[in-house]
Amino acid sequence: MLTLKQLDTFLQIVELGTFERAAQRLRTTPSTISKRIAELEDATGLTLFDRSRRGAQLTDQGERLLDHAIATMEHADRILALKRQPSRLHRVRLGLTDLSALTWLPTFLERFNQDRPDIRLEICIDMSRTLFQQFQDGELDIVVVPASQNAFGQPGVEWQLIAEVDMAFVAKRGTLQTPTPVALADLRNYPLIGQGKRSGFAHEINHWLHQHSLTAPTLTTDNLLALVGLVSAGHGISVLPSHCVMSLTSSQLEIIETRPALPSIGYYAVFHDGPRHKLLNALAKALAEAADFTQPFFIPPASTPPRSPP
Repeated sequence: MLTLKQLDTFLQIVELGTFERAAQRLRTTPSTISKRIAELEDATGLTLFDRSRRGAQLTDQGERLLDHAIATMEHADRILALKRQPSRLHRVRLGLTDLSALTWLPTFLERFNQDRPDIRLEICIDMSRTLFQQFQDGELDIVVVPASQNAFGQPGVEWQLIAEVDMAFVAKRGTLQTPTPVALADLRNYPLIGQGKRSGFAHEINHWLHQHSLTAPTLTTDNLLALVGLVSAGHGISVLPSHCVMSLTSSQLEIIETRPALPSIGYYAVFHDGPRHKLLNALAKALAEAADFTQPFFIPPASTPPRSPP
């Protein structure tokens, strides 16, 4: 059987030139050194040293083994060094939807990477239903998705509410000619644009629309910015996160106040209970502190005008 001790002995002999010097460095006897090399040759099927010559002269087969032995011992040293490190690097696979990516995620990552260098986040941006399926399949460790709380009633799954996002019907300015607030029934004559079946956001909205006798969207897109673009172009009305969208295109869009008003949607951090519960729970709390869905990250917040002196 091939062992690290055999490879180390082999490298010591090559460096020092003789079996005797290797024995002195390794604080053992020349016979023990010879035995280790014999075992290494048996394990590899190679003849490593030319015993017809003085000193420890490598054969061609020994030369072939040399680079592999060096690489193997270097890898072994790295493995053994892990236990000497004061803290280990934690790899966490985090899934989020595009609304998070458009708003608070970039700022969060900048701060979190500075505050927690011991955690390496691997980010996946996708539709919420796809993310939750990847979470269930063990491909993601924690996801931030829109849903109702009863969506996570599974053994071993924990969730934390990180933010409530205000929703509103949004249309191109001038689309509706009736005064607001409008009754929901008055919206039936307008095309409704929404996200597709992979969106948990759309699932919650469509459920609410169905409860109030409104039809599901007739035009769908999974891309939030494309959805805003279709509404801005006057192709219909949509249910959108009001603060974020109005920050994007407040000059082109207007909020349609309805009776009854739309409910807010909760965004939850969802993770498994298990050996890494403490780590994931702390990450969920950090996400909750950072989550601000009201402002696109690439648009600076409006500055507050200075107060007039008394």
